[in-house]
Amino acid sequence: MNVKAGHDVKPVRNEHDYQNAKSKIEKLMIAVSQGDVQSSDELEILVALVESYERRSFPKRPQSPIDAIKFRLSQKGLSQKDLEPFIGSRSRISDVLSGTRKLSPDMMRALHEGLAIPYEALMQKEEPYKGAGIEVKKPILKKMKDLGFDISSHKVEYFIHRAFGGGLSPALNRRTRTQRASGRTDDTALLMWQASVLTEARLREKSLFKRAAINRDTLREVSQLSSKPEGPKEAIQMLSEIGVTVIILPVFPGTFLDGAAMLIDNSHPVIGMTLRHDKTDNFWFTLLHELSHLLLHYDMLLAPGQAFFDELDLGAGDEVEQEADDMALMSLIPKECARPLYNSYASNNDIISVSECAGVHPSIAAGRWQKEHNNYKKFSRIIERNKLRELLL
Repeated sequence: MNVKAGHDVKPVRNEHDYQNAKSKIEKLMIAVSQGDVQSSDELEILVALVESYERRSFPKRPQSPIDAIKFRLSQKGLSQKDLEPFIGSRSRISDVLSGTRKLSPDMMRALHEGLAIPYEALMQKEEPYKGAGIEVKKPILKKMKDLGFDISSHKVEYFIHRAFGGGLSPALNRRTRTQRASGRTDDTALLMWQASVLTEARLREKSLFKRAAINRDTLREVSQLSSKPEGPKEAIQMLSEIGVTVIILPVFPGTFLDGAAMLIDNSHPVIGMTLRHDKTDNFWFTLLHELSHLLLHYDMLLAPGQAFFDELDLGAGDEVEQEADDMALMSLIPKECARPLYNSYASNNDIISVSECAGVHPSIAAGRWQKEHNNYKKFSRIIERNKLRELLL
């Protein structure tokens, strides 16, 4: 959706103007949630214009979006459970009201339409969240200790604060386009995994990152390293030389992550990987998927606290994830090589032919065929397993 900023912005003098402005705000919020950065300027202007008008019906301005929600619940005699139609599950409501999850554009629209909470109140900026009050379960702290992060419960806030570089606003990891994860994910465990990845990345030597260094040719070059015995190591080294840090840390209890893409200090790209599935095809698809996010969606990562978290067993779910999937697939096996993979009766020779045409490991062609046909038995012997953890961890 593309809404041209600065056009048709008029003063809000009456109820008719107010309703028109609200309608425009809803469209702009959808555009911004889909990555249209240009629409954010007009959105801010319109929100400012309706501010004085909305104050008449909301004279006691809350100090935060959380206060606005609680104030409206109190006014209407409602409980937190009554927020489920607007925010979602009870755990999500709890996260929002505790300040560990920010409101998404969809939540804001629902709260505005369902409870008449002004957009001005819902969009107010809050102080950066610094991890105070985070309760980390013992199995997570034990896992971190096993990995060399000896963090006691009373040092969690400092650990997170340092990992995110001080004035953080970490994505604790709200259910937005930036998180492709199932509802069973423990958000606190995911935050600690992210903080651990960032901590490791800060210890690595970093080459200057130039955005132009990530392009389609780069992705093809990385994918073709899969044909080499130590291709994963070579790919990580190659990416390091162009300013992209790859950190591999196992999954934490309560998480089911394959990979993630994020920035350090709003500039240096970091790719985190878990090797949750120690399979050659999964490793290369995950790496190329996160690289595709850097190529296609780097501007989204520039927003405070943003990151992509990917549990790739799940479907894409939205346009952004589908774009990254498509780019990864094309980078690994170009269209001109992929035709035999659409044949349900493909043979071992077909898989080898595809991998040779694309210049990639046969596991990648076999895994792609399995995904295309939802058949994970055929060609299973071709797919290399249980080699990556030994090589990279």
